[in-house]
Amino acid sequence: MSEEALPTSPVKVAQEAASFQWGEGKAQPGIGIALSGGGFRAMLFHAGALARMNELGLLSRAKRIASVSGGSITSGYLAVKWRDLGNADANGVFPDFQAAVVEPILTFSRQKIDIVDALTGLLPWESASGEVAKSYNSALFHERTLQDTPEAPVFVFCATNLQTGVLWRFTKSYAGDYAIGYLDQPAIQVADAVAASSAFPPVLSPFILKPLAGSFKDWPDGPHVNPADLPAYRSQVILTDGGVYDNHGVEPIVKSCLTNFVSDGGAPFQRTTSLHTDWISQLKRILDVTDNQVRALRRRDLISRFVEGKNIGNEGALPPDGHARMGAYWGIDTDPGKLAPAGAIPCNPDVTHKLAQLGTRLSDLGDAISRQVINWGYAVCDRSLRANYVGPMSNTPPKLPYPGAPLA
Repeated sequence: MSEEALPTSPVKVAQEAASFQWGEGKAQPGIGIALSGGGFRAMLFHAGALARMNELGLLSRAKRIASVSGGSITSGYLAVKWRDLGNADANGVFPDFQAAVVEPILTFSRQKIDIVDALTGLLPWESASGEVAKSYNSALFHERTLQDTPEAPVFVFCATNLQTGVLWRFTKSYAGDYAIGYLDQPAIQVADAVAASSAFPPVLSPFILKPLAGSFKDWPDGPHVNPADLPAYRSQVILTDGGVYDNHGVEPIVKSCLTNFVSDGGAPFQRTTSLHTDWISQLKRILDVTDNQVRALRRRDLISRFVEGKNIGNEGALPPDGHARMGAYWGIDTDPGKLAPAGAIPCNPDVTHKLAQLGTRLSDLGDAISRQVINWGYAVCDRSLRANYVGPMSNTPPKLPYPGAPLA
């Protein structure tokens, strides 16, 4: 039994507790989508990718959408707007997706959140992450809670629990991690979940969650910390950016869905001969190298799964307890020349390379650049899906969301 099937009533708990284990069990048929971290750059990139997945009839078929950091801003807004999208058409397409989702995200991207909120968070009794949550709430989420998100697809907003060192998940059914237990059907605001997920360290971190006493529940296989320390773990949960643990956001989907689409708007690792050797500069570079290695390992595992799945060519034939997955991966630093399906939108590698080098900020990138980033997410998603995914999808020709911001 996978984690999204967590029982949500006492009766189901009694019936299913014996078989429940966190994150284990067999993956099920269906689409999982993962949206990486990367600040406003990733937020806009993913908006474009989702727009293309919608046109291809894939988004409406998603069972689970997992996100970290900047990807959680896009995912969070999609979650609160999902019911407003209405029914998909005969091709599985939401007809008003750009107006309902992409345009508001573009509008939101004109804000300058990180510096203003970080400085305000220095005031007594304030915190930077709390100020970020207020900014998200006023502009995007308007007091919506996790209980206002849809039953399906399951939206998973990922943060990192600094105390346990594992991935913390916010969903409609539960919020928690495998080590200390869960909060059942949490009435946590979406803005808070997204702020925790995007609490970029050290400036916007940590996000401190203080649940009511007695509100935690044990997983059926029990907590995985010292029982004597459990009350302390549960009284105050110290969270940071989900990208610290898994910047691709793939863990919640690869264990649960046989088809995975992964959109990576994270900053590419820079090789350089120009390095400072003072202690702080060395430490930053070492952290960058460590992060790059972890991300590379996850990507290699993911691509190897896709190669196996493509060779099988049929989701129904994939072993549910095996390694193979159907799907596709694309990154903001993907070379467009390596993915060239017929009719692909023209992309100049020099242009897309500059977009990949944009800073990781929660701040305005400029209107023209922001539109290009959306277009690049759209175009590279289209290229990767049509080059790598062998499952069913619409044959709608690609068309840039913002023709006035070309990539060629």
